Amino acid sequence: MSLDAIVIGAGHNGLVAAARLAQAGRRVLVLEAEAVPGGLLGEAGGMRVAAMPTGLHPEVARGLALHRHGLRPGRPMATLALGGAAPVRIEGGAVTGTEAATAAAFADLHRRLTRQASALAPMMLKVPPRLRDGGWGERMTLARLGLGIRLLGKADMRELLRILLSNVWDLLNDEIGDGPLAGALAMEATLGGAMGPRSPGTVLPLLYRLAGQPRALPEGGAGAIIAALVKAVEAAGGQVRTGARAEALLAGDDRVEGVRLAGGEELRAPLVLSNAHPRATLLDLLGAGHLDAEEVRRARRMATEGMVARLDLTLAAPPALPGGAAPGSGDRILVAPDMRTLETAFNAAKYKESPGRPALECLWDAHASRLSVSAQFVPCHLNGGWTAEARDRLTASVVSVLDAAMPGLAAKVEGVTLATPADIAARFALPGGHWHHGEFRVDQMLMLRPFAGAAQYRMPVAGLYLCGAGAHPGGDVTGLPGWNAAGVALKDGRGR
Repeated sequence: MSLDAIVIGAGHNGLVAAARLAQAGRRVLVLEAEAVPGGLLGEAGGMRVAAMPTGLHPEVARGLALHRHGLRPGRPMATLALGGAAPVRIEGGAVTGTEAATAAAFADLHRRLTRQASALAPMMLKVPPRLRDGGWGERMTLARLGLGIRLLGKADMRELLRILLSNVWDLLNDEIGDGPLAGALAMEATLGGAMGPRSPGTVLPLLYRLAGQPRALPEGGAGAIIAALVKAVEAAGGQVRTGARAEALLAGDDRVEGVRLAGGEELRAPLVLSNAHPRATLLDLLGAGHLDAEEVRRARRMATEGMVARLDLTLAAPPALPGGAAPGSGDRILVAPDMRTLETAFNAAKYKESPGRPALECLWDAHASRLSVSAQFVPCHLNGGWTAEARDRLTASVVSVLDAAMPGLAAKVEGVTLATPADIAARFALPGGHWHHGEFRVDQMLMLRPFAGAAQYRMPVAGLYLCGAGAHPGGDVTGLPGWNAAGVALKDGRGR
């Protein structure tokens, strides 16, 4: 089979990259180790790790014409923040269920943060500029970023520069005080990573999330995203091959030549895009022999400690919110009563202990009678290891927190499926079990993602590109790393 390009990993970013390449006329093959496509959005092992994705970035959905393949936008997702006598409902900047003054303060803060985030939004669609030895195009990208910040106006520009590298704890305490609303925003700033609300630089991830589109599940949820992307790849002439685990990259004379599979089969192509973790791509698949010493050091030193465990709870009856109502379909439920809860959980996790009261993000699936739970600040490398006792203790802690927030829930639990960060790491070859393929912090973002010298999607061997969440602009379900990486590969003229 003659190929122009091979994409390693059929997660959403890999499929986006493959679809864009195929639509440009490249003969593309996507290799997926699991039996089904989707990566963290798939249902490999009976559990979808990214249980509550945002929709793909509009530029990606339009560019791939995903509406032709059945993808339909859903309504914006409301967040129910639990922690008081009644749920606080958050829809964008609008809040109900709390005092008028608190709601007004939140709305004002949300408006200002969203406006400041808008200055960063154009960067998400750009190749990060090089800070040294960059050409005119990269200088123009930097100039546009600076202009976008300047156009905010003097007051907003100064405020953005003041808060950009600060911690979300101080920002929220100053603006709205601690409580369920602060807990919800702090959860946005820290979910998936190993930084607590008091960690420096946690305002930047919050702004990045606000720079994307509002939270919304498409019709059909995560499965609909993957189905539409697979159809887009195949409609353009590409192929998706499951049960095909990449074992090594074939390379010679500093140029990629193809991929060797676990069974020994070799597939040749002049272009390879890897949706795998940057460290796994460079050190495991390519091999340190193709890198210089500094590249090896940077790859090994990437901050990539994930801190999210996933639990699926099968319930005999719908959960009841405080007051007795059941959650609505598509509502996001946060059990993070305040920032102190998150910081306490983080303090345990950073010392490799399982928190007694983890912060939780939940989604109720009435059709499956399933409550999908993401437990934040659960360490990958637990002291003493993830023994059966440790797993039971974590499950009991999560159920206890849920029962306190939604009274009577514990009695409704009929079954629990648990995936610790260590389980996620092993299943998806993700060092540290990190959802975002690397910490979302200031020294691993923009022109420093995944690390200095490797931020333009091009890897040290010609024809090899990084297209996963470890590349700019990072994690979450935007599809932009795959979209941007394919654009760079096409611009370079690879795969012909």
